[in-house]
Amino acid sequence: MSSVPAIFGQNTVLTCHLEDISTNPKDCSVRQWSGGPDHRGLLYNGYSSDSNKYKEDVNLGSFDFSLIIKNLTESDINVNYTCSCGFHTSTNNLSLNENSFQYPPTGINVKFSFDNNLLRVFLGLKKVYPVPNCSLYFGNSPTLKIVPVTYKTNGFVYSVTFNDSYTLIEKDCNKQPELKCTFEHVAEPVIFKGNETYECLAYESIPLLMNNATRIQVPKKDSQATKFPTLKIALIAVVLLLISIFLIVIIVWKYKARCQCKRTFCKRSTEKDTNQSLENEMFI
Repeated sequence: MSSVPAIFGQNTVLTCHLEDISTNPKDCSVRQWSGGPDHRGLLYNGYSSDSNKYKEDVNLGSFDFSLIIKNLTESDINVNYTCSCGFHTSTNNLSLNENSFQYPPTGINVKFSFDNNLLRVFLGLKKVYPVPNCSLYFGNSPTLKIVPVTYKTNGFVYSVTFNDSYTLIEKDCNKQPELKCTFEHVAEPVIFKGNETYECLAYESIPLLMNNATRIQVPKKDSQATKFPTLKIALIAVVLLLISIFLIVIIVWKYKARCQCKRTFCKRSTEKDTNQSLENEMFI
């Protein structure tokens, strides 16, 4: 395979090399390609059995001639292909591997939602190959949290799901989140981001759906406005405490005064009774 990576849905080129027999393609009595999913002849001296699917590419001044497979599909892989130059033949299996093939993501479902400083990210890919590594970014800075994707086979390729929650910190505010998925060296990264940006308010709730969503923003509370009610409550508590102390002092003072009055009354009453008794004795 001379077109690397081979991308599903695009053309792929298989090349037959003739250096070992030191023969140019023009000197081949027969140039032929065969095999594929139907195990049949594909090209014969430049003539295609299906011009919509197969085409020859030949440079008569070189030692190579090639088979172009149009619109590579899953049925075109993991099967044998044979090239022939006269009685010389070579057969290889076009085997799927992560270093040479890419199935661009299809059936994409991505959602970003934001509530109470918690960003939730969901990504679903119906078909993709190889399995990507996905990371959440704010601006150009990736988060340190690593969440692997989950996947299952879907034919020769995979269905992939990424589901994560991330608590925003101050440095993430007012930055648009992006989910970047990489495929090692096989293909360029694919970036998923919402159609809307959002205004990040630290430690406050802003419901958000990033894909074609209506944003509802909770008005920012005035810190000065919340400061004065707190001060008023504190002052009221102090006043009530002082009033309570004053009432307790009054009650204690009255209680002591009453007790003192009772003791004085009892003493006078006793003296009066004593004097009365003396008078009665003298009278007798």
